[in-house]
Amino acid sequence: MKKLFIVGMLLLPMLAQAQPFKYQKTVMDFKHYNGQATLTGTYSRVLDPEYVDYLGDGICFTPDAKSALLIPRPKGDQRSVYFCFSNFEQAKKTFKLPNTIKKGYCSYEGKATISIKNYKLFFIESEGFDHTTLISAKNITPPKALKCDSYQ
Repeated sequence: MKKLFIVGMLLLPMLAQAQPFKYQKTVMDFKHYNGQATLTGTYSRVLDPEYVDYLGDGICFTPDAKSALLIPRPKGDQRSVYFCFSNFEQAKKTFKLPNTIKKGYCSYEGKATISIKNYKLFFIESEGFDHTTLISAKNITPPKALKCDSYQ
């Protein structure tokens, strides 16, 4: 009995890191998950006109390694965890991101702790990215403009 208790206590931290998102359905190129998570990492907005023309204007997030473990990924998926916010206007306001950038600069980025909900995993091998809804953010560092050669 004592051994069972010890094993249970050792597994508890692993269970605390259990996937917060539950698979719901697949619609076209996205697997939809319901749930919520709090992550730390880097937010960004690329304003390079070529990038915006090709992929659109978006505010995205790259979680740090520990937070990335909370994001759904199929077995064997080696892609970096990166997603954009489906509620663009709220994200822009939350991170205080401008609509323009000085010549020679192409993107903004900063650090934050965010809460998200309802994750959409883009699973085909093509240009595209995952989407989620930003609920809130804290510990936000001001956005820093990056020169064009440093964001790629």
